[in-house]
Amino acid sequence: MNDRKIVELQLDRKIKNFMETEVYCPFGYPAVIKVNPFINNIPAPTIYWLSCPYLNYEVDRLEAESDLISELGERLKSDQEFKKMMEAAHQKYAASRKNILSSEQLQQAKNISEDLYITLIESGVGGIRDKEGIKCLHTHLADFLVEQSNPVGKIVFKKIDWPESCKICKERVDQFESSCN
Repeated sequence: MNDRKIVELQLDRKIKNFMETEVYCPFGYPAVIKVNPFINNIPAPTIYWLSCPYLNYEVDRLEAESDLISELGERLKSDQEFKKMMEAAHQKYAASRKNILSSEQLQQAKNISEDLYITLIESGVGGIRDKEGIKCLHTHLADFLVEQSNPVGKIVFKKIDWPESCKICKERVDQFESSCN
């Protein structure tokens, strides 16, 4: 089974802008994918998607059960070194997004609106424009797993890490394959 189909089983939906798997989990399944940020005139400035069901669940839990987003937002205001590392992560993310887009896609975006064009070439991790706060821990974790430099994603990963064993994806693939027979 190809990665795209596995990711669709992981996320329980079709993925129209799938490009490739960037990171695999220790069990051999896609964990982070790269997606095209502008397909069919539809923008999606997040280029790295966390597809791993285990990590998605753990980040959901972390967001629901803690004030980590607020705490990290406060840290951005008070810790200049942390802020510099986050600014570098945002710049790297914007550059990666721009490198994915063809000149034709960039022109199409510009034709739709200058604001869309600026979002696609300048926004940071997950498409955030106000870089004084934290938008989504999922996108920061995905970026960290790919680039190994996002300080927010690093903190999130230290809090959850990979499980010792996991069968979520195997069970989804097995269930899908048995339903096809």
